[in-house]
Amino acid sequence: MKNMSNLPQDLVEEILSRVPLTSLRAMRSTCKKWNTLFKDERFTKKHIAQVAVETTKEREFVAIMLLNFRAYLMRVNLHGIHNNSNPLLKPIGKLISLDTSDQVDIARICRCEGLLLCTTKDYTRLVVWNPYLGQTLWICVEPRFVRHRKFYYVNVLGYDKSKSCYAYKILRFAHFFFEKSIHEIYELNSNSWRVLDVTPHWCISYNVHSVSLKGNTYWFASNLESTNKFLELLCFDFTTEKFGLHLPLPFEFYYCQTVTLSAFKEEQLAVLHQSSYGDLGMEIWITTKIERNEVSWSKFLAVNMRPLTGFQFNTGGSFLIDEENRAVVVFNTDKHISKPTRNIAYIIGENSYYREVDLGEITTESFPLACFYVPSSMQINQHP
Repeated sequence: MKNMSNLPQDLVEEILSRVPLTSLRAMRSTCKKWNTLFKDERFTKKHIAQVAVETTKEREFVAIMLLNFRAYLMRVNLHGIHNNSNPLLKPIGKLISLDTSDQVDIARICRCEGLLLCTTKDYTRLVVWNPYLGQTLWICVEPRFVRHRKFYYVNVLGYDKSKSCYAYKILRFAHFFFEKSIHEIYELNSNSWRVLDVTPHWCISYNVHSVSLKGNTYWFASNLESTNKFLELLCFDFTTEKFGLHLPLPFEFYYCQTVTLSAFKEEQLAVLHQSSYGDLGMEIWITTKIERNEVSWSKFLAVNMRPLTGFQFNTGGSFLIDEENRAVVVFNTDKHISKPTRNIAYIIGENSYYREVDLGEITTESFPLACFYVPSSMQINQHP
């Protein structure tokens, strides 16, 4: 510390700009001066650019993992897996704390570029979180009771692209049996909720994971007005505050099959589809075009899973794509379907490549979830 404090400021900034994301928490807690520097917009942009250069050079990417109600940063490096190199895939450490006690349990995470929308385990609070800056905005919410049954809301984060500076919003909704559905918008800039006039002709399951892309949010949904009842893709546009048309998936889905949505890079969606019979075939599809009312698809990977895993992945899991290495990482539980005890990452690639990485013991009733992470210098405004 003494030696660093004697260095010129520009040299200190150059050194600190090379700190990897996985060491950021420890570095910021070293001294107040460094913590302040990592909140300076000029410096953060320099640091984020340097992080991008280093991850590209190392042929790896950074992800956020939700494991046993805790959020972690994770380095993923699959370079050389087809030449017998071991994959690097391991939770590195907890993200910057949501509070001083580190005891906040997170049930759900919705990523919107560099910001996260977290729902606490008791579903009474939402928090908009910039892990890079360590900034949070807490919002108190309550589940609703209908005929003595507790219903939970789906909460997703997006932004209005018509503003000069992106105006972030939260969409919150719940579909009740025998009751009118509720759809609400929360605007971060005004710290206020308002009700949307929506009459849904679709059904989005509470436990279906959403993906935010270019400010909009996408889900799998069932079209209640359709006779085939196949699952389709549905978009909510945060600029117009309207749901789009039902978009076709590149396959016919039946409810005994596995289907999971993910983001690929920052401008594409990806979907995992696995059959429940025969060879347990798994396909990964990536969008070549995705808009609120239009989509087209391209197949990325197709694998016969029966000789590899011998079981069907659960829809509650998640996955990440490594385009360069033509591989996918599926996050799920172990093969003891009735009573799993371990969280597992399954690495699956071309030419029957297959590897398992043990992520540790299951201590909660939740699936391991992961999403790509790119840091952001976006400031979260605090309300009095």
